[in-house]
Amino acid sequence: MLNFHLRNKNLVAVVVMILFILTLASISYLQKLTGPMDRNSVSSYEVEVKAGASSSQIANLLFKKGLIRHPFLFKALVRFRGVEDNLQAGYYRLSTGMSIGVIIDKLVNNEVITYQVTIPEGYTVEEIGSKLAKEAEFSKEQFLAVAEELKAEFSFAEKINVKKRKYPLEGYLFPETYSIPKGTTPENIIKIMVRQFKEKLNDKLLIEVKQSKYSLDEIMTIASLVEAEVKYGKERRLIAGVIHNRLAKNMLLQIDATIQYILPEHEKQILYEDLTLESPYNTYQNLGLPPGPINNPGLTSIKAALNPAQTDYLYYFALDDGSHKFSETYKEHLRLQNKLKY
Repeated sequence: MLNFHLRNKNLVAVVVMILFILTLASISYLQKLTGPMDRNSVSSYEVEVKAGASSSQIANLLFKKGLIRHPFLFKALVRFRGVEDNLQAGYYRLSTGMSIGVIIDKLVNNEVITYQVTIPEGYTVEEIGSKLAKEAEFSKEQFLAVAEELKAEFSFAEKINVKKRKYPLEGYLFPETYSIPKGTTPENIIKIMVRQFKEKLNDKLLIEVKQSKYSLDEIMTIASLVEAEVKYGKERRLIAGVIHNRLAKNMLLQIDATIQYILPEHEKQILYEDLTLESPYNTYQNLGLPPGPINNPGLTSIKAALNPAQTDYLYYFALDDGSHKFSETYKEHLRLQNKLKY
């Protein structure tokens, strides 16, 4: 009887050991199946997961690229983790050195391919389009076509005369360094930049706008003139002061940067004939501000437009180094210019 019990115990121990070995083997085999395709000779691929793609479609795409051993393994693991509805569309950089789990993590966390682009202060919509076209999958012309039509984002601004403007969103595409997902459309990039503008224009600045005698759009227009005219930061508030003073006296602004804005190509020197061009942006021919901003100004120029220097200056001209000479009267303005000539 004792021997019978001992034999049974030994048999159970053997069975348990066999099951344990089989389990370890199964786990090891499963890990191999779901592990990297190649740990040594790693190949990298750019994979586009299209919007609305199912887990089955994504699995087939990964299998065709040679990134997983079988579509079923991907679908099974996605369902086991309960993330079937969390796989994000976009362009991904995936490699044969990644396990299925790592690939799923990237798709769930939206770790897409991005490119960085820096938009300097004072860039126009056209210059932004040119810069983006070098990095993105669209042309400058495609970007400008959207910039000409997109008006929905103006819901945060006061009423403006869109018809007279060159580009409705000129002034509101905030200059910043952006990390943009590959495949982002011109419309979405514009919305990202306008959203950044809204974030930068905090409550304190909005209160200052309301306390100003100018609308938000007029302040942005003044800020763009300041941005275009100033090379040295210390002169921002002085230039803004001259603009405010001339507007208060109903004088022509006569700002060369507004002429540059309407010329087909940027000119090193404005000619007299350029001053006669017919355009609502020509501040040598039209009183008051142009119909909208002439570039996309930075925060410091916006603040200068809201807080101009309190002076009696009405005139300024640029020196060779980009700085300016300021004066209160036209007579003094001419005297300073003649003094530099002779």
